[in-house]
Amino acid sequence: MRRLYLISLLILSCSENVQNKIVIDNYVDDRVNILTKKYIEQTSKKLSDFAKRTKVQIVILCIDSVGENDLDSFVNDIANQNGIGEKYVNNGLLIFLSKSDKKIRINVGSGLEWIFSDKLAKGIIDEMLPLLREGSFETAFDLAINKIIPLAESVTWQISNKSIHEISTSDLGTIFQFNATKIGEEKIQNLNYDNQSDDCLFLKSDTGEIIKLYVTIYRYHSYFIDEKKERLITARLIKINPLSFQLLGVER
Repeated sequence: MRRLYLISLLILSCSENVQNKIVIDNYVDDRVNILTKKYIEQTSKKLSDFAKRTKVQIVILCIDSVGENDLDSFVNDIANQNGIGEKYVNNGLLIFLSKSDKKIRINVGSGLEWIFSDKLAKGIIDEMLPLLREGSFETAFDLAINKIIPLAESVTWQISNKSIHEISTSDLGTIFQFNATKIGEEKIQNLNYDNQSDDCLFLKSDTGEIIKLYVTIYRYHSYFIDEKKERLITARLIKINPLSFQLLGVER
């Protein structure tokens, strides 16, 4: 998971150091007793069933405080250590609440960044804030989940078995894997997606295809693609001519 979005509920007031070795053992992990047992059971089942059906993992974690830890690193480490999201497609999402610090964060996997943009995250969190301030935590989490689920299931997360030289127009929106090296890069003037970077990579696949690879503004995975070594690329097909993909992940 890569991209982080943070909204402060109130002023941060940390008083103790908290180690960021947190093992999440449920789709709803409440360590501060702000959610009822019934809500935890029902929502965990809902998110578990959703993950089985779509391969998208949405997890809620509530803790007391991040202490003196850096908040960005703290939440990102938790998401990575717990492997939220499917390998290669990076489609996990962690809704993180720090009660004493009064912080709410949505941590989104790089594959979901194309579907779940900063603009959408901000809109959802803005709607959650009044509910959180009045202590309506379950209503706030339900609001977020019910907005995230339709977005996450609006695309397929299944990786195709096809080779990219077999691609046709019927494969638009499908996820492919291929080995490729970087051969160039250019700036883009007109962006088509909220989280899209103005950088575009040009790759050459191991079967000779020239590929345009679009990346998000966070670019994390793209930094592992270079001219010296072939990398296994996981990407969603968005155009046939020229052959164009959205980057979801890179096997390093």
